[in-house]
Amino acid sequence: MTPASVFLLSALVLLVLVVAVLSRTLWRAWQRAALDTPQVDVVQANTQVFRDQLAELERDHRLGQLSDAEFGFAKDEIARRVLEDVAGESALVPSAASTEVSTPSPLSASAVPPAKRWLWTLLVSIAIVIPAGSITLYSLWGQPEALDPLALKQGVDEDAQVTPEKLSEMATAITKRLQDEPNSVEGWLMLGRVQRALQHFDEADTALKHALDLSQDPNISIERAEVLAQKAQGSFAGEPWAIIQRVLDADPNHLNALLLAGSASFSELNYRSALRFWERARESVSPDASDAMELDRAIAQARDKLGLPASPPRAQADAHASTPEYSISGRVSLVSELAAQVSPKDTVFIYATAVSGSRMPLAIIKTTVAQLPFDFVLDDSSAMNPSAKLSGASEVSVQVRISKTGQAMPQPGDLGVMLTPVKLGSHGLNLMVREALR
Repeated sequence: MTPASVFLLSALVLLVLVVAVLSRTLWRAWQRAALDTPQVDVVQANTQVFRDQLAELERDHRLGQLSDAEFGFAKDEIARRVLEDVAGESALVPSAASTEVSTPSPLSASAVPPAKRWLWTLLVSIAIVIPAGSITLYSLWGQPEALDPLALKQGVDEDAQVTPEKLSEMATAITKRLQDEPNSVEGWLMLGRVQRALQHFDEADTALKHALDLSQDPNISIERAEVLAQKAQGSFAGEPWAIIQRVLDADPNHLNALLLAGSASFSELNYRSALRFWERARESVSPDASDAMELDRAIAQARDKLGLPASPPRAQADAHASTPEYSISGRVSLVSELAAQVSPKDTVFIYATAVSGSRMPLAIIKTTVAQLPFDFVLDDSSAMNPSAKLSGASEVSVQVRISKTGQAMPQPGDLGVMLTPVKLGSHGLNLMVREALR
């Protein structure tokens, strides 16, 4: 049975119930009125008064207080008044020559049929008017097309096809509304999204700036970073990265910022950084979330680019993440006095090596000066060699090196800092680059 059929059947049942309840109520009210009418009460009351007055006359007549002529006259007068009071009613009037009064009869049967016919007319009218009125009102103010599945589907399909023309109309309508409501954050945000869909990135950026002037919502900032990257043909260099980093500085676990940071890093072929951001994002995304599968797919792609094995199942990954002794995290920053000696494009290496023995990094990530200050996490996912992982050491040396050449081998004049020894599981490290490495 279709939803439309269920609706129609339910409406029909409700109409029948309403008509039945009203009809039964009216019928019972008529029956009570027919059995106990005010007219019968009036006749009975008048009759009782007549009997009381006649009894007094008879008593006075027996006591000799009234002569026969006076008694007859008074009795006739009472009878006349009763006739006037109950004129038109179904009652028997006592004769002037009679010495006893007969009890008036009930209402005659001829009075009943007209009332009954009126009742049946009312019931039939209710049975017709209520359903007809309901259908008429629904056709005027309801949605009759919803009862037609084909028409409903066609309407949904038409609405789903958002054409550039419709988007332009929406943009015009929102712009007019914002003239009356210039402080509407939702209005500016919606205008920015519509303009972005139209690929009018300059207009989208302007609208999002207005929204940010009214609300410092970090999610709006991330949307603006995406618009700026689209405006720059997909490049996140400069302001887009600065916006992302600013949001992450305020909230290192901001989901949208982590997702966009991973996408930006991946577009720059910085797969290790992309993997790091996406795995941090995955920690706050439940397995049954709508974007969990897409995020897992992105992580798998980044690991494949790095030649790393596939991620363990989500349950195992969560169990591994719950043991912080296998990772080291902190923040890398640069003192302002050295800012003039570096370029935003200079490469920043952050890596961990064994305290003694081989100088091969056990874990390494790469970023740029433009992204400083930078929050980092070193773990087995950032290993260079699957056979030499961070989890295999108990203590390490954590180093930061800023390279103008981008080469992995240290060069004279490279700025940096080193902290040793550092136990695995250490978090919140503060690595401030203050001088050149020795």
